Amino acid sequence: MSSAEVQQSERLPMLTSTDEVIHSNPVAPTPVVTESTTITVVKKIADPNIPVEDNNKFIQVIRPLLIELIGTALFVLIGLWGACSNGGVIAAALSFGLALMVLSGSFGHISGVHFNPSVTIGLLIAGEIQPVMAILYVVMQLLGGIAAGGLLRLLLASHPYVGCKGGATVLTTYAAVNRTVDNRVVYYMADQVTWWQGILIEAIVTFVLVTVIIMVALDSKSKTGLAPVLIGFTLGVNILAVGAYTGGSLNPARSLGPAIFANVWNEHYVYWIGPLAGAVVAALLYRTVWAHHDRRMFVKRTNAVVKH
Repeated sequence: MSSAEVQQSERLPMLTSTDEVIHSNPVAPTPVVTESTTITVVKKIADPNIPVEDNNKFIQVIRPLLIELIGTALFVLIGLWGACSNGGVIAAALSFGLALMVLSGSFGHISGVHFNPSVTIGLLIAGEIQPVMAILYVVMQLLGGIAAGGLLRLLLASHPYVGCKGGATVLTTYAAVNRTVDNRVVYYMADQVTWWQGILIEAIVTFVLVTVIIMVALDSKSKTGLAPVLIGFTLGVNILAVGAYTGGSLNPARSLGPAIFANVWNEHYVYWIGPLAGAVVAALLYRTVWAHHDRRMFVKRTNAVVKH
């Protein structure tokens, strides 16, 4: 998850063509003379402050992928422990939110700390990561989620593991009950959060999460050093809001590992379609509406200076 301003020397392989003009790097104007106008074209100059030892495949590729693999495993495992601790939605929200906050503040400068395929897809559309790296990130995140599900099965006693269904996210089912309302007994039939409701719920909260990530950790005007705190709180608040209905996944990697080891696949597709759809909408809205001119997809402000 991209949660902090990443050092340029370590982000270089993930940058896209939209980053060809970066205000943080030294730039030199090159005049191009035509018959009637002079246009100033800004070209990027290599950052002289990049250490030579950082320009290698391990620093630029392998290390971020290791962070995504190990970090996702730790993030999901800590969250699952909280979710299975009999603390309910509150424990799950605090565990996932605080874990993301701490890990983002620690390793955000290396990989961006996505820890979530939805976040990676959103940042790919937002122009923060190259397609090849995005694919590798998603693979690492899914492997990390699977590892977390396996570790939870190994380290948790059978009783709490079965009680929380291995930490798997499922749509809530409501049993039939009789309740007294205004001195009358009202019978409520058995009910359940439907698949389309689950998809919309997961899409909306993931939309909020990815939007906050992009705005506080990526956008050139609104990004802030408080990004890890804001992102962690956003995840925690979203889980608090919808955990009672869908389990509050927002993350296919978080749902996949527990589903495999607990063998719980009820409406599992909800936890892929919803988060991915929410992330895509958030990223497209950013590129077309919220973004500063350097990342806006269609309407861009030109830096050209025209003289007659």
